[in-house]
Amino acid sequence: MPTCIWFTSWTPLFWRSPVFFFPLKFDRPLNRVPFLTILVCLICLVIYGLQYANEQTYVTNTEKFCNVERSNMERMALEKVAGSHDVVACFNLMHELSMSDDPTAVLDYYATEAVKFAGLTQEGSRIYVHRFLSDMYDSYRRAVPPLTTKALWYEPRSWNPVNMLSSSFSHGSWDHVIGNLVFFFAFAAAVELIIGPLAFFGTIIAMAFGTNIFYSLAMLKVAEPLPTVGLSGIVMGMMTMLAFFMPTAKIRCFYWFLIKIGTVAVSAWVLAVFFVGFDIYKLMTQDDMGAVNLVAHISGALIGLAFAAIFFRGERRNLAFESA
Repeated sequence: MPTCIWFTSWTPLFWRSPVFFFPLKFDRPLNRVPFLTILVCLICLVIYGLQYANEQTYVTNTEKFCNVERSNMERMALEKVAGSHDVVACFNLMHELSMSDDPTAVLDYYATEAVKFAGLTQEGSRIYVHRFLSDMYDSYRRAVPPLTTKALWYEPRSWNPVNMLSSSFSHGSWDHVIGNLVFFFAFAAAVELIIGPLAFFGTIIAMAFGTNIFYSLAMLKVAEPLPTVGLSGIVMGMMTMLAFFMPTAKIRCFYWFLIKIGTVAVSAWVLAVFFVGFDIYKLMTQDDMGAVNLVAHISGALIGLAFAAIFFRGERRNLAFESA
């Protein structure tokens, strides 16, 4: 399972906690079916289903590869590189190489830093270890499929527009995707009906590009920026758009506080202020952001608010007129 990745997710904030709170749905009947919102949810579920199946195959095949019998010299070389020749050490080494953008540089590093073989010169030992690792990694690549998640995620230094899109609809775990989709549906269903399916589709695409561009800009001076996956930059944009269109509209939210469980209706603007404010506070006060890409959250919120204010002011006036 890949670990070097940032999730754009809500779930790390509230999941597996005695205090649990999340929006469930727009708290009034929808006059049409939000087909595109449902389609986005299905696309994310299908993509993560494929990611998950690939990850299981990856783990199984890597364990199988690392379980094979090796010669004494090969076991010694692996031990000098990874500290052990067991399955775990082999798995971790192969995983590091497969996750790296430059496996050759990783191979060179381990060959240079490996403990020297007795009876060989330092250079002779390095050459042997490098050849062993290269042959082992070549065999590994033939035996184990690459991780789909790595092909989908967005590397901030790449500026790759295809991965800007693919990463926005990919996720890192089942709770990651389900948590994001619950939030997404709670806000996006109403936004789709307000602005129409064509504008809704264009807005989602623009948010996917925009949040990742902001992430790349924010990571320009970071030595080793993490790749990112997740929909919640777009979710945040949908939240601020709904708050702009219908600030007093209620969102039905589920809560669990110690032994008390229930639902409560909360105004859209209150939720937007709470979640945006919480993310800004975390970004400004904490060095360690954990697994959450706060840059995507905050930029998504700003993009959503800007889009609503610039391109959809008429929709807000119409909604205000209808409710008067």
